Amino acid sequence: MRKCRYCVQMKAMNRNNRKGGINMDIDILVWFPIAAGVVIWFWFHNRQTQKDRDIAANSVSAVIAVELAAALVIYQGSIGFRCFFSVFIIFAWLVTALFSKEYMKNDTNVIRYHFFNLMTLGTTMGVFHAEDFFTLFCYFEMMSFTSFMWVAHRQTRESAYAAGTYLGIAIAGGMAILMGLFILYVQWGSLSFGSASSAVYGMINNSTELEQNKTMLYVAAGCLFVGFGVKAGAFPVHVWLPQSYTQAPAPATALLSAILSKTGILGIALVSDEIFGGNSGWGMTVVIVGVITMLVGGMRAVASSNFKTTIAYSSMSQIGFILFGIGMATMLNDALDKMVALQTLTEEVVEAYLCAARGMILHMINHSLVKLVLFLLAGVVFLHVGSYELNKIRGFGRKKLFLMIAFGIAAAGVGGIPLFNGYVSKTLLHESIVIYGSLAGEQALVAYTQEIIYWIEILFLVSGGLTVAYMTKLFAVLFLEKNQDESLQRTYEEKKQYMSLLSKIAMIVCLIPIVLIGVFPNGVGGAIMDFTWVQDAEWTFYLASPTWDPHNLDMNAVNYFSLGNLQGAAISIAIGAVVYFLAVRLVMLRRKEKGYQEIFPAWLDMEKYLYRAVFYTAIPFVLGVLSRILDSLVDTIVIVLKKTVYRERKLPYELPEGNDITHKLGQSMENLNKLSCIIKKKKYEPKGYEHKLALMNVDLVENLRIIERSLSFGLFMFCVGLGLTMIYLLIVN
Repeated sequence: MRKCRYCVQMKAMNRNNRKGGINMDIDILVWFPIAAGVVIWFWFHNRQTQKDRDIAANSVSAVIAVELAAALVIYQGSIGFRCFFSVFIIFAWLVTALFSKEYMKNDTNVIRYHFFNLMTLGTTMGVFHAEDFFTLFCYFEMMSFTSFMWVAHRQTRESAYAAGTYLGIAIAGGMAILMGLFILYVQWGSLSFGSASSAVYGMINNSTELEQNKTMLYVAAGCLFVGFGVKAGAFPVHVWLPQSYTQAPAPATALLSAILSKTGILGIALVSDEIFGGNSGWGMTVVIVGVITMLVGGMRAVASSNFKTTIAYSSMSQIGFILFGIGMATMLNDALDKMVALQTLTEEVVEAYLCAARGMILHMINHSLVKLVLFLLAGVVFLHVGSYELNKIRGFGRKKLFLMIAFGIAAAGVGGIPLFNGYVSKTLLHESIVIYGSLAGEQALVAYTQEIIYWIEILFLVSGGLTVAYMTKLFAVLFLEKNQDESLQRTYEEKKQYMSLLSKIAMIVCLIPIVLIGVFPNGVGGAIMDFTWVQDAEWTFYLASPTWDPHNLDMNAVNYFSLGNLQGAAISIAIGAVVYFLAVRLVMLRRKEKGYQEIFPAWLDMEKYLYRAVFYTAIPFVLGVLSRILDSLVDTIVIVLKKTVYRERKLPYELPEGNDITHKLGQSMENLNKLSCIIKKKKYEPKGYEHKLALMNVDLVENLRIIERSLSFGLFMFCVGLGLTMIYLLIVN
């Protein structure tokens, strides 16, 4: 793992350039929605009429619109991912606010929802504009607590259960982040992004320091990865995601998936870039976690019989694709560093690195757009059906053209179908692994073999196929199949006014870029990537390589519709068709009279049978046993000490007068008197020596106490001390 000094300096310069003209005004974007939320709460929380709720909803939409206008003014002339995504965050909040007016018009707790909605907007903006890890952590934790109220909003037993899981996992993740930050600060004395990168660079160039701090570096990064991975929904800390997404109101769920999950991705990206900017081992770790996340999420989505839970696991799967991009960018960064050092850099390697990095950023945006549409559509279904179960919503979308088109576009986007946005970002990610695989066969500088990369590519394509399978399942349930209850099906088909004009407009605004990015990948998609991608350290340094002409590299001229790129999409679509037929048509519908059946084994529920079993049952049991053992051990130690060191003894004989010395001396003198009488053959008469000595002892003690209290005794002791001092001085000199 190496990073050249030039790279570190350039990265710091570019970061400072990005801060120019923003930081002075960015506090407005953070605290304005929070202050507005407090005002709306105090003004409306005691008002429960429909008119008051409508005014509150309009006020929230107005606040977010002002926030969006302020952001556009503040960011004018600025570029970069944070600028673009911050505007997108406010846009997503505005879309969901417009939809929530219809969705929550009969909700008696809607004022509370609006309050925490604006609070979460402010804290999320704080996360995306933090300039150091500690500030990011503070806003990250505040965001977790405010969004917790989304999950608990319905105040049912199920929502309370989901909210408890959400908060417990969030707190555990926050503690993991805090531990990682403690380690980072102790090791490098700073938590700012630029300083952390420079400190790691200095450590890497000092082999002794590297060996001493390498373990702590990985421990800190691992803690941060786990903490941020919780919010992202990465495996295996994803257990809060399905129930929380299912229990939260649809507008809140759209934001949880589209925006809040990206705060975790931002943290992981910062850890990978600032601490492991060029480390293939860390990159492969992130890739593996990403692949597992996309596979587990895809399989759970296919197996679910709940509409919203399926979309929730879909979010988890797509987060896996984004993590895959972060890991690939880190691995390719390592290869670039080595090739630059040996002056063997090629245009193909730089293109692969940019494919991974830009594909990861674009897929974040694409996923957010798609999930806004899908979860809002889920809200529409719930408003009219009152359930998310596939058997109950079956056939709801028949004869509803707008709903079918909107869902079809979003499903095609997330499924990576050509001419839709997901295809563009997934193509870039796929290209990065393909190019890295070719390097593994030709370059000894690449850390992993071609066989490993080949299997990772296969799993990538399989995950894309799982996406096609579960989105096909949902489309068929809503629009192609009929409900088993014929009267209910007639009710669905007769329902014409199922969505307000305002909600349709909000949804159309999200659908347009899904199509435009897919149809014009180099035009619209390329413009977005150019705007979000700031040429920082690695990019600037690699373009200066003398081995090739940097002007020949044009990332906006990627041939997305070449036979090779279309082949990858075709493979995923074919896999999806097979999975849909086998898993859905043959297994989930094996008993057609009962409809769709959940096929994922209940005993594999990690949240219930692993985390709750461990933290609520196993750990308390172990700690209880340990406490009982320690308690018994203390009692045993007390008993042993009482029987040995502190055993009870008889009180010693108390002399009637005097002390032991006078007693023993007096007895000795009496014995001598007896012996003398025997020798002299006289009659023995006791002399009472013991009594006499006791009286003498009393007199002596009294006299000594009198002397101690007198001034003469003090003067005497002073003379003694002075004499000893004089003797000491004479000896030493």
